[in-house]
Amino acid sequence: MGDHQSNESGPKSSRVSAAWFIAAVILGLLLCAVSFLYDGAVIDWVNAHDSKLLKELAGFLSRWGDWPELMIYGLIGLGLAWSARSQRLFKLVLCMMFAATVAGAVVNSVRLVSGRARPNNTEATQEWNGLWRGNEFLLFKNNYHSFPSGHCGAAFAFFGVPVFADRRHWWLLLAAAAIAWSRIYLNVHHLSDVFAGAFAGLLTGALVWRWLSRIG
Repeated sequence: MGDHQSNESGPKSSRVSAAWFIAAVILGLLLCAVSFLYDGAVIDWVNAHDSKLLKELAGFLSRWGDWPELMIYGLIGLGLAWSARSQRLFKLVLCMMFAATVAGAVVNSVRLVSGRARPNNTEATQEWNGLWRGNEFLLFKNNYHSFPSGHCGAAFAFFGVPVFADRRHWWLLLAAAAIAWSRIYLNVHHLSDVFAGAFAGLLTGALVWRWLSRIG
């Protein structure tokens, strides 16, 4: 009888988890859509609150919050996990690195072809361009690789995994949020670029952890 009740609670719990996941995805998509409405206001605020000190801080966060640096942090974490003989920590860090890599690859694939001009791109005549601006091929033009934010995609996936593993680690998302802020404050991304990148990163982190946590 106890086994029968346990079997019934299992599918029910899975359905509840799936419902919460779908609701979270819908909410994330809505937030991404709404963020487009505030792109101009945020750019105006950044231009009106220019600070040399904050610019230096934002530059530091951007420099040390990109995918290569996240992989360095991951390698350090793997070394610490190996020294501590912690299989769980080793697995967690591997998931973080894998999620950041997948999210970065997906986001950057979109970013390279969207052709959205960066806020500080003064040569742009229109915001969205795709791969071409007239006769000019934009695939290798970084000034037209604004949407979504690659930094945010990788960072939110990397720091999101430990949060999905244990909600008590929610504070780690503050690091990803700081990186997101730096991209906006440096005027290299619109607010919607950051929201879309963060959404893609968190979604990737959740899926990667859900998949890999069941292995081994």
